[in-house]
Amino acid sequence: MARFVAADASPLIGLAAAAAFDVLRGLFGTVTITRLVKNEVTARPDRPGAHELDGAMRAGWIRVAPTPLATWRFEQIDAGEASTIALAAEHQGALVVMDDALGRAQAAAAGLEVIDLPGVLLAAKRAKLIDAVQPLVTRLAGRGFTLAEEVRHTLLREAGESESGQISTSVAGSRKL
Repeated sequence: MARFVAADASPLIGLAAAAAFDVLRGLFGTVTITRLVKNEVTARPDRPGAHELDGAMRAGWIRVAPTPLATWRFEQIDAGEASTIALAAEHQGALVVMDDALGRAQAAAAGLEVIDLPGVLLAAKRAKLIDAVQPLVTRLAGRGFTLAEEVRHTLLREAGESESGQISTSVAGSRKL
């Protein structure tokens, strides 16, 4: 049985901005979002992710689930993140795809495994779904979706790439995803 994967809005928007939305399908097969997350991504049709999400839902690899009642237990975080954690908590061994640091901490405290956008990009490179991370990071920055400098350096180092996009001769470090 495939692993249950629940995604929040920010990674969906970021992957769309990087023109890498389909790596989710390649990595995870089916991804589930809550109605709150769907509404957040599609609220503005001109926003990155709205068109891609619509296509993925039509293709059937992104599914929309009702917002769980347990969403409201997570008062300190955005409703989209809270609903994603509550949904994942309903499934043994679920993976949460989320960028928000407080949300990731709460998901981890609930015993859930979490991966953020840089982790998805690294996993996609390791799975040979993308050739390089650097062009996607550059595209993200060009769309106003920036990564902290330390996160960007770590991601590129672990992907075996340099800031210029060249493949590094050093061995990429390991990162548990």
